[in-house]
Amino acid sequence: MPKPQSVSCVENGSASRSRLNGAEAIVIIVIVAVAAVLAAVAGMTVPVVLQVLAGSGLTAVLVVGLITGTPVRGLRAALHALLSPVA
Repeated sequence: MPKPQSVSCVENGSASRSRLNGAEAIVIIVIVAVAAVLAAVAGMTVPVVLQVLAGSGLTAVLVVGLITGTPVRGLRAALHALLSPVA
């Protein structure tokens, strides 16, 4: 009777991405810079800055979803993730 082969449930054969590419890094730097400018120059408090960033993130998710033709279920899941209260 042959011994069954062991299959790893963690590895899927694809290489993991551990580093950001240039465009992703630039987006993160711009977001941090905009938050700092809003807090320092505009005199906004941290909760207001976070609300502005969350609103712009929600807008970005909706626009990208509509442009790429993401199914409504995906947009609904993204809205739920962004609008649900933090535990």
